[in-house]
Amino acid sequence: MTLFAALLAASPFLPGGEPGPVLPVPGDDETVVTARKRAETLSDVPLSVTALDARELEDFGVREVSELVSRVPNVLFSEFSARRLSFPFVRGVGSGINEPAVLTYVDDVPQFGFGGVNLPLFALERVEFLRGPQGTLYGKNALGGLIHLHGRRPSDERLLDLVATRGSDNLEEYSASYSGSLAGGLAGDIALLTSERDGFTTNDSTGNDVDDRDGVFGRGRLLWNPSANTELDFTLFGERSRDGGFVLSELTALRANPHHINQDFEGLANRDVFDPALVFRARGDELDFTSVSSWQLWEVLEFSDFDFSPIDGVRRHAEEEQEYLYQEFRLGTAAHEGANEPGKRWLVGASGFLSDAERQASNTFRPGGAGIFFPPGSEGTDRNDGQFDDQGLAVFGELTVPLGEVFELGAGLRYDREEKEVARRHTFDPGGGPIPLGQSQDSETFDELVPMASASWRVDDETRVFARAAKGWKAGGFNLTAPVGSEQFDSETAWSYELGWRQSFDAERYTLGATLFLIDWEDMQLAQFDFAAGGFVDNAGEAESRGLELEGQAELAEGLEGFATVGLLSTEIQEFTDSFGTDTSGNELPFAPENTWSLGLRTDGELPSGALWTFAGDYARAGDFFYDAGNRAGDDFGIANFRLGIDSPSYGVAVWLRNAFDEEYETVAFQPSPVDPTTFVGESGAPRVLGFTLSIHL
Repeated sequence: MTLFAALLAASPFLPGGEPGPVLPVPGDDETVVTARKRAETLSDVPLSVTALDARELEDFGVREVSELVSRVPNVLFSEFSARRLSFPFVRGVGSGINEPAVLTYVDDVPQFGFGGVNLPLFALERVEFLRGPQGTLYGKNALGGLIHLHGRRPSDERLLDLVATRGSDNLEEYSASYSGSLAGGLAGDIALLTSERDGFTTNDSTGNDVDDRDGVFGRGRLLWNPSANTELDFTLFGERSRDGGFVLSELTALRANPHHINQDFEGLANRDVFDPALVFRARGDELDFTSVSSWQLWEVLEFSDFDFSPIDGVRRHAEEEQEYLYQEFRLGTAAHEGANEPGKRWLVGASGFLSDAERQASNTFRPGGAGIFFPPGSEGTDRNDGQFDDQGLAVFGELTVPLGEVFELGAGLRYDREEKEVARRHTFDPGGGPIPLGQSQDSETFDELVPMASASWRVDDETRVFARAAKGWKAGGFNLTAPVGSEQFDSETAWSYELGWRQSFDAERYTLGATLFLIDWEDMQLAQFDFAAGGFVDNAGEAESRGLELEGQAELAEGLEGFATVGLLSTEIQEFTDSFGTDTSGNELPFAPENTWSLGLRTDGELPSGALWTFAGDYARAGDFFYDAGNRAGDDFGIANFRLGIDSPSYGVAVWLRNAFDEEYETVAFQPSPVDPTTFVGESGAPRVLGFTLSIHL
């Protein structure tokens, strides 16, 4: 028995009597979420939450985190074809570099690593997408929201699935998963996925397809009950991805000839992830206790053509190795069945982490670029190395108090403290060995109080109105490379105010939700680009975002369901001078579409053989948005997806289309020129992909 299990087995708040489930078991007709770190029905949560279960993910063919945009209003993903770089923006809040501003959680564990968003939606029980600051309970980097991926819990019955997929551009995916009882009283869910495809983009200089993918992803979960009311939950996920290089091209040329680049050098983008975690849960008559322990390792290697042209001018090499050790303890009101009667609820906790990152970035100036990109005779490799150490501690709590039978007040408070250190070294190697150009060491402490207050009113059994005010925080830090004067950046804070309404009709056949929000920023962290330094972070002075979100679902007829979302957004930069010296006050925030909307339908029926057929389709559109704070270039686009499947207890087949109408678009672009702010390079979004999937259930 573990130390936690031994201590808590003797604790006075653990009940005796018959064993029961450690976690609440929802009814079949309820959507249950853990947005407030306790299981409760979605209708009871005074937050803007979108939840999708495994059935919805499969029926609509949602395969990657970025594809959740079809179900969540006011969300845009700016992402490269290489999986390592994917940046969600929620209500205008996001980060194009450095640590995320929309945090990803996997099975109760925060993924603090840069570039850790774009994970496959594989072997999951559900996904919860929380909009607005979630810092009181979830801590740093949840400034814009939270994406929580919940892995499958082991099945009560033995399940074995084998799945094969073939598709456009020689797409091949194979997966195997097992769920059920194991030896020694353990229950397990183990899944492995291999995936590869050719590139979508052709390099006209060589004729090669250059943004190919090749990866292996695994997820595992083991559950053990040391006693009737305790649970040890061991989870592990890992990835080995080997992707082609960044397929960046001058934006005007790219739009004239999509999915084509012209580069002399074809790079690569590798990512390795290893993330084990152990969660201990104990349930009592009055109190629940949870401990979360995790260790994470992220390794990245990138090579790219840094002049984005057929001229052999500049090549970029970047490496990063990042380790995180995380621990959280929390204690709160019991959430088991029978403890859900209206009453005061509270939760308190403490968490801490240690982070150690080594980063290296170098530009090699080649002979072909002399006189074009840099002066003749200055060939060589300019290299920057950095050792980044970060440690953080936090204490937090949240209290919910009912006022009568229909009103509820909530309050939360968190104190976060981070200590960051960096040691940087700059060298230049003209070919005979590195010449030191400078080194520096810096340290800084960042801390913040993050409060939250909420109120909700259950008008009747089908109607809830809520209001919420919350502060979000993202610590400052240090750039590895940046123009002089921008080596350090300050913390970012934002106050968010929401007024929401949820309504169900006709015994929950129809549900509708609406949210009005206002966000007020101080020192917003914006991603900038410098030709010599590459990407770096700078602070904008102030900014504001306001908007409206609508979400609806309906059972239109027997076997026919639909959904719709609408997001309206207005953003304004109130104070910021960009890297070109332009005052951007009054401009819109980058990657903040003026509107987003989506529609989807799902229908099913039974075949004579007893198998069930399902057809689902959705269309999601992002309105006008800009790539930069200067509002010099942008895009808008819409994507349609369809899936037709047949499933039985022993087999399944499906045909699916992503980007069915082959929409040409660019979700990512930036300014590479140090003197011309109107020049942009970008990447084409994924084209139409047709696929066929066969699954066998044993």
